[in-house]
Amino acid sequence: MIAAQFDHYEYSMLGLDLQQAQAAQDLLTQLKQESDTFELAEVRDSLAASNQSSVVEADLKNDDLPNKTWLIWAKPLGHEEDSDTVAVGIASIADGEVGLAVLAAFQGHGLGQSTLAAMVVWAEEAGYDRLWLDVDLENQVARHLYKKLGFTEVGEEPEPIELRSGRQANLVKMELLF
Repeated sequence: MIAAQFDHYEYSMLGLDLQQAQAAQDLLTQLKQESDTFELAEVRDSLAASNQSSVVEADLKNDDLPNKTWLIWAKPLGHEEDSDTVAVGIASIADGEVGLAVLAAFQGHGLGQSTLAAMVVWAEEAGYDRLWLDVDLENQVARHLYKKLGFTEVGEEPEPIELRSGRQANLVKMELLF
């Protein structure tokens, strides 16, 4: 879906399959060590299930549409060996909810923007009429990226949640309509 070159690497985005399961697991382990972003969705979903949260996703789900997960791969420019290619990010669309995470060492070069733009094209072609996500109010870089690609903040107030680490996060719902 994407083929781009930034900072001495060639990047590609390929749909996740069983052959990539170990690479995906290793990547998720590393991403979870770098950030508590994955915990945001887990805590939000847990609170919603116990009716302690005002976040309501039911109206935003697209149950009849396909879900997709991609791994984002980086290969040093000039290297022909596939063994030099490493997974540096993961992206998904499930029931209209967008997820995107890139290793810190590969951030700041436009990879997130290129990936998200490709995801939006895929979603529209797959028949989605909207995409949504939750983002921490403090994550200005991500909020800027989402706004740049047409997402708008919806709802009145950020949804406060407490993470297992004790950190308070304030979730802002953003939505992209096609």
